[in-house]
Amino acid sequence: MTVASVSTSVAPLVAGPPRTGQVVAVTRHALYVATGVPALPALAVVTCDAVAVPCALVLAEAAGAGPLGGVRAGTAVRFGAGRMTAGALCVTAGGSWAPPRVQGLLHDGVRTDRLRELVDATALPLAPEVAPPAEQLGRALASGDAARLYAAALALLGAGPGLTPSGDDVLCGVLLACHALGRPIPGPLRDAIARAEELTPLVSAALVLHAARGECVPQAAALLRAAAAGHDAAPALRGLLAVGHHSGSDLARGLVLGLEFLTVRRARDSRSRPSAPAPPASPPPPGRGR
Repeated sequence: MTVASVSTSVAPLVAGPPRTGQVVAVTRHALYVATGVPALPALAVVTCDAVAVPCALVLAEAAGAGPLGGVRAGTAVRFGAGRMTAGALCVTAGGSWAPPRVQGLLHDGVRTDRLRELVDATALPLAPEVAPPAEQLGRALASGDAARLYAAALALLGAGPGLTPSGDDVLCGVLLACHALGRPIPGPLRDAIARAEELTPLVSAALVLHAARGECVPQAAALLRAAAAGHDAAPALRGLLAVGHHSGSDLARGLVLGLEFLTVRRARDSRSRPSAPAPPASPPPPGRGR
């Protein structure tokens, strides 16, 4: 039996009544389980040297110890009542951890130009099928064009290869930017990501839904905190870029995209907001009689 620290985001699933699921993906550092629960569609079991995704049960063992050996995609899973079993693997809840939340980290007027320069200089470029809808999404955020925003978000969902396609990582960055700036997620964007499970792999859809709640991997939160404090963001950005083959780069580009265009929108809205009318002038004091 293996003990894991359970994310508070998925603790209700692990502590709740027993349910059945299925392993949908396995890597050296993690396995992912389809839960059948729409709000929390995936659980992850990750080694201590893996990226701690918001839906993770984090093991004490590193990948080199082979704690996930023998589990394959398609393996039946049972979870609930404080434990999870998948084949020969039996994981018991032994503590908890809280995924970072980025709500309101950034103040009005935060400078994003330096962060943009850092990302452009060090991150991988967006894939050719992802760059155009990403740019369209940014412009729609700035202009408030609901139809274009919805269409661009749908075009990004599932765009690109892999367990977490590049387009989804960009969307996660934009969603986190909304939370970090304290802005509500626009309705058309919410409507689009509600279709994530039908348009992109389950694991990626789950991470998009976590980002919509302001939850993210620690590396993304560290970058936003560095930007909020006015610190040199380069070390935190290096940490994020080390996540996955391209996921960290795509997430960083999504963050910058969202921060830039949402800041433009906020500035424009502030300029167009009518000023409060000046109070009427007080009447002059009555003159004295002679």
